[in-house]
Amino acid sequence: MREVGSQKDRIKKLLITGWPIIVGQVGLVLMGVADTVMVGKLGYVPLAAAGLSVSIFFLISIFGLGLITATSSLISGERARKNEKNLPLFLRDSVIIGLVAALLLFIVLLGIIELLPHFDQKPEVVAQAKPFLFLLAVSIFPMNLYMSGKNFCDGYFLTLWPMLITFGALILNIFLNWVFIYGHFGFPAMGLVGAGWATLIARIFMGLLVFWVIFKSKTIGFSLASVFKFNFKINFFKPILKLGIPSGFQFFFEVAAFSGAAILAGVIGAIPQAAHQIAINVASLTFMFAVGIAVSGSIYVAENYAHHDKKGAYKYGMSAIWLVIFIEVIFALFFIAFHQIIPSWYTTEKEVLFIASRLILIAAVFQVVDGIQAVCLGVLRGLHDTRFPSMLTFIAYWMIGIPLSWYFAKYTSMGIYGIWWALTLSLFFISISTFWRFKVKTRYQKNNEPSI
Repeated sequence: MREVGSQKDRIKKLLITGWPIIVGQVGLVLMGVADTVMVGKLGYVPLAAAGLSVSIFFLISIFGLGLITATSSLISGERARKNEKNLPLFLRDSVIIGLVAALLLFIVLLGIIELLPHFDQKPEVVAQAKPFLFLLAVSIFPMNLYMSGKNFCDGYFLTLWPMLITFGALILNIFLNWVFIYGHFGFPAMGLVGAGWATLIARIFMGLLVFWVIFKSKTIGFSLASVFKFNFKINFFKPILKLGIPSGFQFFFEVAAFSGAAILAGVIGAIPQAAHQIAINVASLTFMFAVGIAVSGSIYVAENYAHHDKKGAYKYGMSAIWLVIFIEVIFALFFIAFHQIIPSWYTTEKEVLFIASRLILIAAVFQVVDGIQAVCLGVLRGLHDTRFPSMLTFIAYWMIGIPLSWYFAKYTSMGIYGIWWALTLSLFFISISTFWRFKVKTRYQKNNEPSI
């Protein structure tokens, strides 16, 4: 058995590897926060249009991100087995899969843009959402390129550079928002469309820079010739797709549920939809801490799993789960204490503030179980277990969350609050079931040994 250290040692390693991932993920969400705050100053109609567009975009694009995200644990396993000589081809195949997925998803988004007027949304919201969503659709190409490079860096435990790139892009995005949304340096005030252009340019910056890091890094040290080989006799398409497709469906089922919730909120009205966008934006920020821990946990679980060490994999997985519980409980207390203040960062609309403040109270519970399920799914990816968990996510969101959301929103007085409680119940199910799955998959023989 390999030495995995004490609980304190494992959490320290998870944080050392994970904190740049966490900060980088927070940076990605802060781009959305910046867009939401800066667009929110224009009124609740642009805010609702931004919420609708972003929800639809991630509903479609998230499958590609899930497909690519699974590669970091594969790379960690290959490196643990000392199979590094063909990893440049792994990067090549990851990029090809990401860009092909981007093309297919871009075509789907174009179709959805044409169908937006039939989604039972307010006409004024649809009018602003269509051009903004088109620019987001174009940005899926550099976004997938960036994610291919980022996850490759994560597999090498090279997590600091992607974090720095993300924050550089965040600063660029905020500056370009200021220029394009409100009109500065001779540019016309473009409103929500300006936010779309800022997002597209920032994502191009991220995609190009992460590959500059990969080719210049001494840790990875790939040459252009080693990556861009057009002889596919040796390729990694099968392992990437085998792990990535179920992982993509996991991401899709979850985001689809939340996008459906945004659409349901829009059916209720533009004001509840704007309030929903604020609350989900705040919850998404804390969720990125869970995503970072999930990626870090998956890498260490994959490393131990590659050495056939179930005990080590179990201990790292449990350390990641306890760590996310601790962090998310702290955020829950923060949400409860400041639920009336947080919405005022986004808007001054009194009706929106009232609803959003109460949604943030629900989010205090919501984001704890959301964090647990994210880490459980992450450590299961480290075990190369994605098919069964994808079924669990389908049951949670599409047999529990969405039906209950529809019922509570349409047939009870709960309205938008019912949507949030329904999603919280689905998260309870997925967190409990994936935790059970992890325990089953990591059983080891020496039952007299402590579990953590």
